[in-house]
Amino acid sequence: MKYVFDNIQIVNELLHTKENVILLTDFDGTLTPIRKHPDLAALSEEIRQTLIKFTQDKAIFLGIITGRSLKQIKKLVNIPEILYVANHGIEIEGPGIHYVSKDARKARYILWHIYMRLLKSLRHIKGIYVEDKGLSISLHYRAVKKKGDIEFVTSTLHAITKPFLDRKMLSLSTGKMVYEIRPPVEWNKASTIQWLLAHYFPEEFTEDALLIYLGDDKADIEVFDSLRGKGLTIFVGNPLDTSTADYYVHSPDEVKAFLEHLYEQKHEVHNECPQ
Repeated sequence: MKYVFDNIQIVNELLHTKENVILLTDFDGTLTPIRKHPDLAALSEEIRQTLIKFTQDKAIFLGIITGRSLKQIKKLVNIPEILYVANHGIEIEGPGIHYVSKDARKARYILWHIYMRLLKSLRHIKGIYVEDKGLSISLHYRAVKKKGDIEFVTSTLHAITKPFLDRKMLSLSTGKMVYEIRPPVEWNKASTIQWLLAHYFPEEFTEDALLIYLGDDKADIEVFDSLRGKGLTIFVGNPLDTSTADYYVHSPDEVKAFLEHLYEQKHEVHNECPQ
């Protein structure tokens, strides 16, 4: 895995091989720094304006792929008529598509039951945040300071969810200082993107387009694996944390710089094309 700005000429050559671009990006830790509390996350106006410029280019198809709920991510990004893949693919909304997993809806009662039990069992833990995302639950422990408290959070979570996991009524995954409790559906970021490539994107974006994906977490690494050799993948963070992406940048600030560079490169290509 190489640092993208040390290899920008190679990246530019790749960008020039395709007229169209499918640009898919994670949100937390990619477009915006991870905060101690998820409610503190905010998209900078600079990045938002860059994303808006992408939406005004017919040769670029923009999508946000996130673990947040659809309601949350639409409010945070606040750009209409782009593709939003929320709750790791359980909810999808964009031009010509509105999808919510039926199996996820069926699990709503169980998720609510788990949510209330976690709230009650962990209410004394300073820094814990149990997030009800409608069709999934996130248990954030980034702000929990005491090692003993973190161990208690983990043991409590597993005790409460184990009966449902054993009967495959729920699924459990991990991220950066967060546990994700989800319905027992096969959808994740990687499988959702594969479905979108096969069934959703317009023909001109499936036959002649460069797929670019940016992300920073475990779920994004699964995407990198699934897209190996099929596009341009960029990991955000310490390059020692993964080796499956094509390139890496260090931070959301460098994501901003890359997105600006991407727009300049594609705008240059379009201006060079004969009318």
